[in-house]
Amino acid sequence: MSLTMPQSIVLTEYDKDYPVQVPWLDLWHVYVVANDKGGAGKTSTVANLALMILKKLRRGDPSKGIPGDPDARVLVIDLNAQGNLTVHEFGASEEQNDHGKGLYDALHAGSPLKPVTVRPGLDLVPGGGEWLKDDVATLYRRLRDKYDANADLRLLQCLLPIAGNYDFILIDTPPENPPLQRLAMGAGRWIITPAKTDNGSLDGVKEMSEQFKRVRKVNPLLTLLGVVLFATGRKSTQIHQKAERRLREILKTRYFKFHTNIGHSEAVAQESRDVDGEPLVALFDRAEGGDNSLPETVRSVHEDYRNLTDEVIARSAEIKKQIEES
Repeated sequence: MSLTMPQSIVLTEYDKDYPVQVPWLDLWHVYVVANDKGGAGKTSTVANLALMILKKLRRGDPSKGIPGDPDARVLVIDLNAQGNLTVHEFGASEEQNDHGKGLYDALHAGSPLKPVTVRPGLDLVPGGGEWLKDDVATLYRRLRDKYDANADLRLLQCLLPIAGNYDFILIDTPPENPPLQRLAMGAGRWIITPAKTDNGSLDGVKEMSEQFKRVRKVNPLLTLLGVVLFATGRKSTQIHQKAERRLREILKTRYFKFHTNIGHSEAVAQESRDVDGEPLVALFDRAEGGDNSLPETVRSVHEDYRNLTDEVIARSAEIKKQIEES
């Protein structure tokens, strides 16, 4: 791989009142989870990756001589107007949950994001509410009128002052909302795309790829890290192969599929509601602790997410190494 990437860009023409130097090569830890179709598994993927990455960083890997870091921190940004990540996955309190107003205010002013701590080592920029629907769309149009394509870097501008405080940053994106999708991609280094095998979800990947091509003009390091098949049967080989052919047609040279498939299904979601009414992330906490009373389907999906976490970390590190050595 031979890539020539800018070390930094100064956005003085972007906002004269808030000049920003973008240290592109210091933003390897920002991951965007995106698919234009709803119900593709984006929020579940963000929630579980965030928790498993945090645990992996804090525990280290004794078998490889890698020490844990008890001070490791992960940031999650909820760009979804539904706010499911904020409310249902991480259970932000009423005091913490401003329903996206703080996020909107930061985007409006170009000011630093103000996360809240929802777990030890895990911070969240809350989403949800009307602020992330019509209000952001109107704001985005104004930014485009003033800054043209550089408007896509507005979230990056708000993230930069705090990005160095975190080891990993994950951004959850909404379906069918190009302005917020572009803002997320403008701030990201990697894109992870969950997709079901149905045509609607695969069409969502196609639309996501169109946004990707537009944003890459202003964010030259943006890379599609990979596609993960979601809510799929483990033995559905022919269905997987058909979906992979379609994905290759859509993504062409950018296509890469993670080896791990997430066996999430409505049955697993129902079981999570039946077991003490807890969300999957809470049940996975129990699985990490060796709770064998959990249903096999829940423990199996927990293992899927753990494998995906390992793949995400390994693949991004591999690409980073290739670029640094080129």
